Amino acid sequence: MSENSEALDEFRVLLGEDDLSCTVSDALGRGGALDAGFRPVWPGARLLGPAVTVRTFGTDLSAVFDGIAAAPAGSVLVIDSHGVVNSAFWGERTTRAALGRRLAGAVIGGACRDVVALKRLKFPVFSTGVTPNAGLPGGRGEVNVPVALGGQPVSPGDLLVADENGVVVVPMSQIRDTLTKVRALLQAERELLARTTDPALLQPEGVS
Repeated sequence: MSENSEALDEFRVLLGEDDLSCTVSDALGRGGALDAGFRPVWPGARLLGPAVTVRTFGTDLSAVFDGIAAAPAGSVLVIDSHGVVNSAFWGERTTRAALGRRLAGAVIGGACRDVVALKRLKFPVFSTGVTPNAGLPGGRGEVNVPVALGGQPVSPGDLLVADENGVVVVPMSQIRDTLTKVRALLQAERELLARTTDPALLQPEGVS
């Protein structure tokens, strides 16, 4: 097992921590988050896993299905739709295909649909919009190429961590180091909150 595989397994244990995305962002120097437009499609959704990236072509869904077929179990499909929000790049059919591949979730720089089905199936999806319009076939697109969405570059293998606060990207080369920092921050936070409510002591470091 590679060092990153071990780190990913250890990171997954932390997914039950409340507001984990906030701690991961703190560990990255208070950065790494996609912009505030990325929201969970259903309340309580959480995901954590390495990225399999998709760059769509127009409103074509073909590359999304290609990405699902190529994605290992535990992966997060990251879809760069070039800002298209009037056509959905995810819905019940893609969700059922992803569940069949045991994927961890999807992050879409664009829209999805079938939100009632997604909530019922408990598949975590984070997107920048919702629309009834389905994407149409017509040009395929690309899989496992560098993409950019929400103000952040995402490469295949980068770690995605998402909850109701938003989505954070951990570069693949920083996964182990970030895990170590996250553990230390979680422990320090528990200890601090258990011993004080003093506003002076609860300020983040660097605030005066």
